[in-house]
Amino acid sequence: MLDVGRGEAIQGLTHDVLIRRSLEVSPNGFITIISIIQGVALALLAQNTFEKPSVLVVAQSVALMMVFVVVFYFYLTMSVMLRWAPSFLDSFLPFAIAGLEIPPAFFLGNAAGWSTWLAALWFVIVAGLWTTAKWSPPSHFGRTRLAHTRWHQLQRELQLSTGCGGFAAALCALYAAFAPGHRLAFGLFSTLTVLVTVGVVVWRIEIRSAQIHSLYGVNRPPFN
Repeated sequence: MLDVGRGEAIQGLTHDVLIRRSLEVSPNGFITIISIIQGVALALLAQNTFEKPSVLVVAQSVALMMVFVVVFYFYLTMSVMLRWAPSFLDSFLPFAIAGLEIPPAFFLGNAAGWSTWLAALWFVIVAGLWTTAKWSPPSHFGRTRLAHTRWHQLQRELQLSTGCGGFAAALCALYAAFAPGHRLAFGLFSTLTVLVTVGVVVWRIEIRSAQIHSLYGVNRPPFN
């Protein structure tokens, strides 16, 4: 056996090695980043929820928890469907999206502030979905072009859902800021719009994922 000097490669880079490393690193990197940031957000959410558990705080906490779950769920779904060589933007977006899940935990009980941060989160998610659609060409889906069509339909549906949720949360924030006497009502209505948005997002992902899986002969019923 030859002696290996310091800094010598244990595996030289080739076409196949580069592809294999990209396949191994990119999905695991996404899920790891999301998991770490959401762990911090969840800890802050629990800490701030139990300090002042009013009706509005509990409702906002439940809604925010569901947002955590649906963001993680989307990244899991995307990591199954897509593979590509990661770029700086791919590293930035998980931090931007998951990072925006943290500030609402500091505004529990504050109808205007909490709704403002949720609106910002939804709008950033809209931008993230746009980049996902832009950089997911048919090559990701082999010869099954209909799967590519279904994936892009899902991105448009999610953009519409989260965009509407963002506008609704922004309106609730404005009304709560300028109508102090109705802050509780607008705060609860904002949490309702968040829960509805989450429900629609999960519904569309489940339906489209089932359709895409069926095109490849994989039985994956919606809400299985």
